[in-house]
Amino acid sequence: MNATEPDLSARWKRFAEAYWGREPAAVPFAPGLGPEQVYGAVAASCAPSAEDAAGVRFATATQGRLRDAGALLPGRDDADPDAYRDRLARQLSGSGWLLSVGQPLWRDYELWAHVRELVSGLWRAVGWPALPVTAELALGERCAGPDAPAPRPGSFALTWVLAGTMTVRLWPEHTGTEYQLAASAGDLLYWPAGCRHLDHYLDRCTTLRIVVPARRAAALTHVRGLLADRMQEDPAYAGTPGVLPFPPPEGPDGEIGAAEPVAATARLFTGLAAAPGTARELRVSWAARRSAAGLEPAPPPRPAVPLTPGLRVRASAELFRIPDGPGRAVWAANGHTLAVEGAGPERVRKWLRPGVTLTIGELGRGSRMSAERLTPLLSDLHRMRAIELVGGDGAA
Repeated sequence: MNATEPDLSARWKRFAEAYWGREPAAVPFAPGLGPEQVYGAVAASCAPSAEDAAGVRFATATQGRLRDAGALLPGRDDADPDAYRDRLARQLSGSGWLLSVGQPLWRDYELWAHVRELVSGLWRAVGWPALPVTAELALGERCAGPDAPAPRPGSFALTWVLAGTMTVRLWPEHTGTEYQLAASAGDLLYWPAGCRHLDHYLDRCTTLRIVVPARRAAALTHVRGLLADRMQEDPAYAGTPGVLPFPPPEGPDGEIGAAEPVAATARLFTGLAAAPGTARELRVSWAARRSAAGLEPAPPPRPAVPLTPGLRVRASAELFRIPDGPGRAVWAANGHTLAVEGAGPERVRKWLRPGVTLTIGELGRGSRMSAERLTPLLSDLHRMRAIELVGGDGAA
């Protein structure tokens, strides 16, 4: 595989034909990223104020995972990955270590968008993920990953080595075969679902890993979380179970039923699971996921800016569209959704073609939408990064 070939889709198609769903492999496949580009997201995730610090893991080769890594995490004085590694070499007296961060990409839109485009080529060849995928960035130095491989791995993994070298031992389910793969900067490691694995990070190694659920049971966590959120918003869920008599009272037929607060919760769960609103929410969340290539969470929308008729705009992302009832639709771009209604927005979408630059005034005339309706729509699209502002001449 030629790592310099410009046609990413063709590279992924050959990769899928040769390896997808078959066996582990290590192949040249440069992702177009370097360790410096991902370090900022790693450092931001390790900052004391980071909301997603739970995804940070730090271990040393001698002590294993540390519950509180403290000053061993990147700090303000660690300007780049080399400065950070040099500091740890001094602090740890050359002992090996491993820092991994789960779901850090949302902090840097450009990084997130690069990875989204990278994996989108594969999804076009094999199908789009139905569930969120997990992205992990890791920096390691002569240190292994977890002490033992996962007992029932239900996901497939793609791991790009951005710097240094690493090795992976793999044990596919239902076989006695052991694979040992080695990779260096510019290589991609792949293994299908059902492979237990052990990583070993060497020589100033930096990696990007994408993990995709591959078994139907993985959908349970997603659906359960959605229903749990809806239940807590329902007034019927308010209050506490309180105390119950024991033994519980018998019914007229002598049978003992479930405690009523528990039974009521089960009925509420069943009702919400069958409600049309749940099906719609699952459909809309999938539209957002499709537009994000599965990479959740997506970067937040950017701040709103004033829009005037003379400003010029152009499309900057695919608007993924799903119907949402008569005259209604949901648009999705960059992991965010927008509900639209009527023919006017659809005319706007048709005018926003790749490579075409228009003033907001021209869009209004072409779509026959008033400024009062068009401006909020374009503002939402701009915040979702579905359109870009490219200047203007002040014309009305």
